Order: sequence, then C-alpha cells, then structure tokens
Amino acid sequence: MQALHVTHPGPLNLARAQLRAINHRTVHALVVPDHAFLEALVDPDFLFTASDGEWIDRAGYLARMRSPAPLRGASCEGVRVRLYGPVALLQGTVQMPLRDGGLARLRYTDVYLRRDTAWRLVNSQHTVVEPGVPTAPRPGVAPQLATWTGQDPEGDEFEVLHALNAQYVQAYRDADVAWYDAHFAPDYNAVQGDGTLSDRAAALARFAQASYALHMTSFPVDRVTVRRFGDVALIHAENTYTLKDGREGVSRYTDIWHRQSTHWKCVSAHITEHQQPA
Repeated sequence: MQALHVTHPGPLNLARAQLRAINHRTVHALVVPDHAFLEALVDPDFLFTASDGEWIDRAGYLARMRSPAPLRGASCEGVRVRLYGPVALLQGTVQMPLRDGGLARLRYTDVYLRRDTAWRLVNSQHTVVEPGVPTAPRPGVAPQLATWTGQDPEGDEFEVLHALNAQYVQAYRDADVAWYDAHFAPDYNAVQGDGTLSDRAAALARFAQASYALHMTSFPVDRVTVRRFGDVALIHAENTYTLKDGREGVSRYTDIWHRQSTHWKCVSAHITEHQQPA
C-alpha cells in the first residue's frame, strides 16, 4: 500500500500545507479516480456520512470513489484547517459543474489523524448546499446570555461524552442557550441540514429560538456512537423527528469535541438530512 508520508509533524504551517494538498487531491479524485491515493489515505476506522445521510464504512466509500459521478470538474473554496495535536479538522465547500449544465455544491467536514508519519482520513461528512444558501459562512450576533448553572458529567470519558451528547440534545429541546454557551469552544461552527455554515454567535442565536417548542412534537436521539482520537472525540447519532404538521425526518450528525484541560468543548457540528431510499 502506498504511504502518504509527513516529513515532519511540525511546524503548524507545514501541517496545514500538507492537509490542503491532500484535500486538493481528494477533491480531484471526485472527477478522476485515484485508487492508490485513496487506499493509502482512508483509515481502517473511517466513517463516511454521504450527502443523502447514509452511513458508509471504508469499503463502501472506496467502492463509491471507484465510480465517479458524471462531473465536468470540481473545485473547492473556503477551505479551513484546524489542528488539535495529531488530529486535524478540515472544512470547505466543493462546487461541481454537472454534465447536464447544472452546478452541485457540497459542504464537507473531514477529520484526519496523523498515524506515525502519515495523515489518515478517519471521518468525512457531506451536506448539499441548497439553492439560495450562501457559500460563505453566515455570521451572527449572540443573544443576551445567562450563566449556565448546571453540572458537567464526570467519570469514564466515554460515559461523559455520551452524557454530554444527551445534554446537547436536551438543551435543544429546552432552548437552553446558556448550556451551549458553556460548552461551545470559541472556534465552534456548525453545518446545518440545508448546507448553511454558521459561526458560534449565529449558532447561539439559532438555539435561543425555541425551535423544538414551536415546530416539533418529537426529537429523540438514537444510534449514538462515540469515537475518540486522543483529546478529540467524534459523536455520531441521528434524530428521527416529527414536526407539528405531521411531517417526519431523520437528521444524522457528527459533533466534534476537544478536551481542553479537564473539560470537553464542542468545536464543530455537522448535520445531514437522511434521505430514505425510494
């Protein structure tokens, strides 16, 4: 198997340049298959959330990438790389001119892990950017916030992360924006189900709107999986929700948490609507 070698783990600028180069080649592989590159890049522990919300393992992802979509090209913009020790979070938007003349846009969040001397892709999630949604991040103004007075879970780290995930969902039901303010890292951002990319302030403003009480009758959380890579944890789960008008849907998400000192802070959330097969 071909190796993707990192000549030196630092400095940070070198790591960012390496990851941007890998990202460019991965985007190019959407148009021109590059089997050897992807075989070397994709980690055995890889999980892919496709733009239709399907969860796909390494074998399924590589099989998909052997049969490229009918594209005339692909380009990416707004690429941002954040480093958390040996873990990197890379986000961007890929624009793909279709052979029928249309244009597809996908928002993606990729997570890389440096194993020995090579970067490995351990997670990827795609969400379609719907028409009318801007590609640029949507900034916001945070609402007036009270101080959160609750208590964080303690004990086994995986149990703590499961508990934090449950609190995250309950805070949405309760419009408890103070909880989010206490648990979002300063660089937090979120990809919503329509492809909108929101910064921390915009996310706090959205969570203050009592969306659950206004629009939903049910918002459970299910199929929770926690994966940990050092001080970074990836939480995957789904919400099978019911709206007050009777419509139903399924959102699948990846929340990315970073342990800062003795506390976990959420640095990113990515949501994709699951489309049931016809």
